[in-house]
Amino acid sequence: MLRKITYTALLLLVALFAHADEKSLDTLVLKSLNVSQMLPQERVYLHFDNSGYYLGETMWFKAYCVGGNGTTVTAPQSKVLYVELCAPEGYVIETKKYKLDENGCCHGEFELKPSLLSG
Repeated sequence: MLRKITYTALLLLVALFAHADEKSLDTLVLKSLNVSQMLPQERVYLHFDNSGYYLGETMWFKAYCVGGNGTTVTAPQSKVLYVELCAPEGYVIETKKYKLDENGCCHGEFELKPSLLSG
């Protein structure tokens, strides 16, 4: 059933693009470029010092804030980075706030208290 719905949606998309003229596609591309310039995106990558941690250890990380196209942001729009430690079930255990430097980087840590559940 899901396969039929997927094929139907794919056929509809192909039909829409087949009937769209070149001018309307150019207009759509220009509008999407304008939106990305007016509302630039930032992505944050966290680099951890280890691939696994035990309770009682400190989880150190370095954060990189980059532009939506993957280039390094020399002057990030955001000046503050919020980092959350989440449980495997999805609820937030702890939230910390860090100041980003002029290169869009910061570093921080989370202390994994022995009272936490592993996972």
